[in-house]
Amino acid sequence: MYIARWHLTARFGHKDETLKLLQKWEIDVAHRIGWRPGSLRIVAGSIGAGDTDIEMEVKIDSFTDLEAAWTDMGRVPYQAEYQKKLSDLIVAGSSRWSVHRIVESDADGN
Repeated sequence: MYIARWHLTARFGHKDETLKLLQKWEIDVAHRIGWRPGSLRIVAGSIGAGDTDIEMEVKIDSFTDLEAAWTDMGRVPYQAEYQKKLSDLIVAGSSRWSVHRIVESDADGN
């Protein structure tokens, strides 16, 4: 299992507006491509991170699942509208994806 994180930086003074737009995107786009509320979360910078740093992360089973979701995303009619709105709210060039493998805890030592 993996966590795919979309990192972006909101323009100064636009963090709350960016977060609200991402929450709407979750309903209109993410749910349509199979990303459910339990597998998706949005986090914002607080201590030790920039105040305008935002990450959206989703749990995925495989890279194939992520690629399929990205392909499906392009087919959702609302996606282009959200891209345009987000481009006005985020710092150009700040958007990037990272993928992390989840390492399960072996508390029993087995």
